[in-house]
Amino acid sequence: MRILLLNTYDRAGGAARVAFDLFRTYQSLGHDVRMLVRHKRTSDDDVIEIDPYAYTTTWAPLCAMLEKQIMQLPRFRGRYRLADWLRRCAMPQRWFDHMRGIEDFNYPYSYHILQNPEWTPDVIHVHNMHGDFFDVRALAPLSQRIPVVWTLHDAWALTGHCAHPINCERWRIGCGKCPDLHRPPSIQRDGTAQNWKRKQKVYASSRLAIATPSQWLMKYVHQSILRAQHMRVIPLGVDQTVYKPGDRMHARTLLGLPYNAFICVFVAYSAKTTNPYKDITTINRAVQQVITQLDSRNMLFLCVGQSKHQNTHQHFAFTGYVADPKRVALYYQAADVMIHAANVDNFPCVILEALACGTPVIATAVGGIPEQIDDGVNGYLVPRSDAEAMADHILDLARHPARARQMGQLAAESAKKSFGLNRQAALYIEWFQELREMYQLGDLCDQRS
Repeated sequence: MRILLLNTYDRAGGAARVAFDLFRTYQSLGHDVRMLVRHKRTSDDDVIEIDPYAYTTTWAPLCAMLEKQIMQLPRFRGRYRLADWLRRCAMPQRWFDHMRGIEDFNYPYSYHILQNPEWTPDVIHVHNMHGDFFDVRALAPLSQRIPVVWTLHDAWALTGHCAHPINCERWRIGCGKCPDLHRPPSIQRDGTAQNWKRKQKVYASSRLAIATPSQWLMKYVHQSILRAQHMRVIPLGVDQTVYKPGDRMHARTLLGLPYNAFICVFVAYSAKTTNPYKDITTINRAVQQVITQLDSRNMLFLCVGQSKHQNTHQHFAFTGYVADPKRVALYYQAADVMIHAANVDNFPCVILEALACGTPVIATAVGGIPEQIDDGVNGYLVPRSDAEAMADHILDLARHPARARQMGQLAAESAKKSFGLNRQAALYIEWFQELREMYQLGDLCDQRS
């Protein structure tokens, strides 16, 4: 089967990791797979960067040449931002929409992705569509020709701009009068009502199949403007050849971590306090409470993804950015427990990775997280923003290491059963085949009539 994946990036956090892992897994299963992205960050030949200059303006080739020269320079901060600036210059409508708070759908190439005579996909697997790289309106004609399966990693498809409405209910009635334009992905002005209506029109003329990783997000889909013909909940999976249980002392030896410490790990690649979806504040408060009560004990709080800050407490350690998944797995294997806090979260991969490594997880009970953690069995769920409850559970496991080890064993068993990458890919492939047969049957009926 020929499969085309669409996503903002091929390597980054969240949705990009999910899309790229599926891309590789589909290939390993013998399928002919390609991936179309906004900015290419890997060297994989089957990952293709979009051509944002195609079918735009007469001066677009000049902008394209300048972007190519920029990308050939040594990496520097802001080069992707500069490339995006050139792409907007190539089609001024992108600037106009940006200034008016209208989401940027001005990518004419989107309507032509099935016109390659050398390679035409049997199915399109869409992931993140926000990111200024694709015309969502093109999903309507594309989905009339071949199956288009859209995996939602957040609620952007349902709203006038934001990835998660949190406590706002205006997405149910058409948005407009947005209470928070800065909520990612942010917009300059309140164009949310127009954005919402434009998406509604696209969905009404489309033949989409919608997947969500969680029952939580699917519930919102059923209440939204996104009226798809086919819907399924397919949980995310992680590569269990990488994320798997390992010897704790061996992992600590390799990482240079203390043998006799109770190690609590948390992942903070995008945990800025300004991110409304994350909740690093609750993590910090819980950690301070634990340190206060167990200051004499050998505790270590290990932050994966960030560098050390000034005046950091001695009980903290920071890894900096870690790109190698095998090294990330070592940190999970070395830990006694993982903690995770969010104001809203769909189905975070970091929780699945920790569980697969045999590490119990203490996390806030928001979004799809309760579908990942069996409270009291492979981890603990705490109310949103409840640092005291999180601290109590950390203290409980620190004082009862045998309970922590038992939870870790159950965590690995639950992940192996429900959250494997091969299982996730197999469920998608089976669905793709069903949809392709339905389309072929429909085409045959049309020919006969």
